[in-house]
Amino acid sequence: MGGEGRGDIDIRSGSIKGSILEVNGVLYVTAPDHVWAMDARDGSEIWHYHWETRGGTHIANRGVAIWNDSVIFETPDNYLVSLNSRTGEENWHSEIAPFELQYFSTMAPITIRDRVIVGTGNDLDQPGFLQAFDAETGELIWRFYTVPMREDDPGIETWPNLDAASHGGGNAWVPGVYDPETDLYIFGTGNPTPGYTGVARRGDNLFTCSLVAVNATTGELEWYFQTSPHDTHDWDSAQTPILIDGVIDGQPRKLVSTAARNGFFFTVDRVTGEHIVTKKYSRTANWESHVRETRRARTKS
Repeated sequence: MGGEGRGDIDIRSGSIKGSILEVNGVLYVTAPDHVWAMDARDGSEIWHYHWETRGGTHIANRGVAIWNDSVIFETPDNYLVSLNSRTGEENWHSEIAPFELQYFSTMAPITIRDRVIVGTGNDLDQPGFLQAFDAETGELIWRFYTVPMREDDPGIETWPNLDAASHGGGNAWVPGVYDPETDLYIFGTGNPTPGYTGVARRGDNLFTCSLVAVNATTGELEWYFQTSPHDTHDWDSAQTPILIDGVIDGQPRKLVSTAARNGFFFTVDRVTGEHIVTKKYSRTANWESHVRETRRARTKS
């Protein structure tokens, strides 16, 4: 990577797909297994950290998070790593997901108070989950599965059985958003598995292809809105949502919106998950019949 100026950094490990973060005149740049700190004035390298990987899917790294004097990022082989922001020396690392189950980690972490929120990626039939780690120590605080893992879990009625649900996908590999007024972390989930065929997973397959709100302190589910029930087209809803303070019918409302891959832009109440409005943004989207008030989109039967 180079350009006009004194700095010229050679990045041979892969393309840059993450947002570059600037803090106090320092740019933090990532590629899979690598983090660079650069002087924003001239692009010169301050430090470079290289993670010794076990292998895995090196599809992307989407950026770092900053917490006090720490730079925190995910590795493709499923570790969360904290570095000293001034020196690049490692503070700690913690495992995010089992490498042998072919998870991969690409998400830019989110820091909320003393917690680091991270998600997972997987192209096989493994369950998605969101986790919070202690930003100081790297210890796991809570884990929220995006599909039912027990017979009494919410959403189990939308799967044919527990085996289908617990192998149902719904990974969260893109950062969500945090609402400090409600202490809600709102994020999108990926498609159910097996993908492109729903024979073995009849039902709506919650909480895949959904906008999900969890309590950032406890990790407990607060509400959901499913954008693509029983998806068979890889129309996931893993995009980063947008928080909006708006006016609906003359009344102020706290809203959250997401542009799902199914061609529709959804807006819901970010406190309750109540559906507000949905508009088509793709002229080619032709799968829907209507959107009903039960916090999900309804497909044609």
